[in-house]
Amino acid sequence: MKEIRPLLSICIPTYNRANCIGTCLDSIVSQFEDEHIKNNTEIVISDNGSTDNTTEIVKKYQEKYNNIFYFRNEKNLGFDRNVVNVIEKSKGVYCLTIGDDDAFFENSIGNILTKLENSNTPFYSLNFWGYDGELKNPILTKPNMAPADDIHYQKLSDYIKSINEYTNMVGMFVGLSIQLFLRDPWIEFKNKEKFFDTQIIHMYINLITFKDKPFTIISKPTIKTRSSNIRWESFTGLEKVNNRIKETIKTTKWIMDNFNIKIPNYKIYTYFYVREYWFTLKEIIKAFLYKIGLGIIINIYRKIR
Repeated sequence: MKEIRPLLSICIPTYNRANCIGTCLDSIVSQFEDEHIKNNTEIVISDNGSTDNTTEIVKKYQEKYNNIFYFRNEKNLGFDRNVVNVIEKSKGVYCLTIGDDDAFFENSIGNILTKLENSNTPFYSLNFWGYDGELKNPILTKPNMAPADDIHYQKLSDYIKSINEYTNMVGMFVGLSIQLFLRDPWIEFKNKEKFFDTQIIHMYINLITFKDKPFTIISKPTIKTRSSNIRWESFTGLEKVNNRIKETIKTTKWIMDNFNIKIPNYKIYTYFYVREYWFTLKEIIKAFLYKIGLGIIINIYRKIR
């Protein structure tokens, strides 16, 4: 008898996020009141050997929902291997990866299922909105993208070549929480180990696998991302500004080479070095203003941006 697969697997790689993963799960299971959503969705969690009480938290959700599946690695395998593990453990026709500290907007999963039921697109990008560290208030006045309607391309490569701001090439695809894709072609991708320890294996596999396949950007905001919550110990070396710049440049050039985009090297180097150091300076100023009790200035700045 052929196994009945859920249409959507929500895949959560996690590690020591007991303080966040409950919010992520709440944002999903609250939408399971709709039987259609619950019956067509599974949650798959791969725990990278957490030493906090992540296991206990997840088990409480499993007691209430039989479509939550939890796997715990004996030791920390690293980010990339854990991403591969959670997708391999899933059974859905499509996989949606999400960070353990992010969350879904209300009614967004139903919107996703409707898209998947009425489309043959193999790869989607989801719109997201940056929120504060508690996921209570947006830190920006608008989501990452603001198209009026979904945008569809005959090929993913057509979209990438249409990007006017080449600096957005990386940002569009490195975010774990906005990637929605057919599971089977992803699983069948050979030599995944080539991209282990890059911290962005999902980006490489998606861009290679779906390069010449249809691609759609879903305009309605789907994901709330948590601001300033990067855990540098999970991304060894990237806590240093100079290393982040080098990795971003390397990734940008990889995309350019693989999609035959010609941009002078000096533009790439100049932009990313200026941008990253300016961003770092702003973070220092922000931390200082909060420390002396003038955080209201930051809130005013965000509203007028």
